[in-house]
Amino acid sequence: MIKAVLFDLDGTLIFAEKAIIKGIQKCFMMHNLCQPEEEMIRETIGLSMVEAFSVLQFPDPEKGANLYREFFLEQPEDISINPESFELLDILVQKNIQVGIVTNRRSAKRLIDRLPFPVSFDVVIDLSLGIQPKPSPEGVWYALAHLKISPQEALFVGDTHYDIIAGKSAGVGVVGYTQGMHGEDILKEFRPDWMIDSLDEILIILDSA
Repeated sequence: MIKAVLFDLDGTLIFAEKAIIKGIQKCFMMHNLCQPEEEMIRETIGLSMVEAFSVLQFPDPEKGANLYREFFLEQPEDISINPESFELLDILVQKNIQVGIVTNRRSAKRLIDRLPFPVSFDVVIDLSLGIQPKPSPEGVWYALAHLKISPQEALFVGDTHYDIIAGKSAGVGVVGYTQGMHGEDILKEFRPDWMIDSLDEILIILDSA
């Protein structure tokens, strides 16, 4: 029996791609560096910010990530909540299924508190806890421990292959969401247990699990 559904944040529950791209490009500009193309930045979304700056060949990735966090943390008006999430989260809570977030953001809790989600999350796991970023399963394991459930009692829903790897390594049921950063062709290479085009399909999975 599934007792909890864990979600990735960016590209799954929220859409902040434009704000992330603009913020990273601004960091490069402040250091008089050539700004990476949007597509290059887009391919790093899902990594931790330090890893993203490393892939983009910023001279000091840690410094770049700190600059981004200090000056360019997205404002709520730059972010849209995935409209598919509103009804789904309400239904999950009504079914007494716990809901949580596992993200590679460092300050997710502060951001989530400023967004009009319809429910309160039972657990929010971000890098401020000192965990390894996805694709490490550490964040998923941390969430399971907090909720006091086994891997067999949880689903993890994400839109990138980092999410798929993390979930499979953690031993939970893994749902690939095709409407985020990585589309169906990429996700299916990593063999999630389910693939969905809409978040409400999670309810069908729960009925069959």
